Amino acid sequence: MMRSLLVLAIASLAAIAASTARAESVIAALSSKRIEIRSNFVGTELVLFGTVERDAATVGRRSEGYDVAIVIEGPGSNMVVWRKERVGGIWVNGTGVEFKNAPSYYAVLTNRPLEEISSPPALKRQQIGLDFLKIETATEQPKRVATEFRTALLRREQSNELYFENPEAVEMLTPRMFMAQIPLPANIRTGGYRARVHVFGDGALLATEKLGFWVVKTGFEAAIFNLAHRQPLIYGLGTVAMAFGVGWLGSVLFRRS
Repeated sequence: MMRSLLVLAIASLAAIAASTARAESVIAALSSKRIEIRSNFVGTELVLFGTVERDAATVGRRSEGYDVAIVIEGPGSNMVVWRKERVGGIWVNGTGVEFKNAPSYYAVLTNRPLEEISSPPALKRQQIGLDFLKIETATEQPKRVATEFRTALLRREQSNELYFENPEAVEMLTPRMFMAQIPLPANIRTGGYRARVHVFGDGALLATEKLGFWVVKTGFEAAIFNLAHRQPLIYGLGTVAMAFGVGWLGSVLFRRS
């Protein structure tokens, strides 16, 4: 009995070792790790490129190669979604629901539709896709209300081009080499961005690589931004003085005319 258990244990360890030795890995890089926002910034694109590596003993999982899903998330913040209500003939903000630490930017780039890459449970575990993005309300809400406002949040961010999926964004240069262009609109937030590169084969997640980049303000915009956050009193006084100056100059010009 003991000998049989020992044989089974050795066989199990051998199987694990073999699977580990054959595990694929992914190597990826970004064209830049720093995006600078200036006064003339109208958006830009980053290029992500990579390759799937495997040892000589590993055979290809698919005859047509691998599937790649790239997920990019921007810095999180609390977001409020309001329901418009008509009061006295005027549309105003009514009921609001706050979502905590929602990503300011969320993009999913793939080489084909997500439903063809893997199963919903596997995608949900990795939060790949808008349907599986985990966004929680700041306070407990009925499921129906949370679902309704979550849908509204996704719709709003999609209209701002900050949330999206693109099933044709990843180009498979070879069965193992790929590249993708990451669009960054003009209204992106500053801060740290995370990118996860997932490689699938026959519906199974084989490897994941994590990357990151920064979006920062530079030049005059950066100076004003830093002043407003680090010296709010000076920034406020300067704003008031500028407003008075513009008002005085306007009165002088109109008086002359």
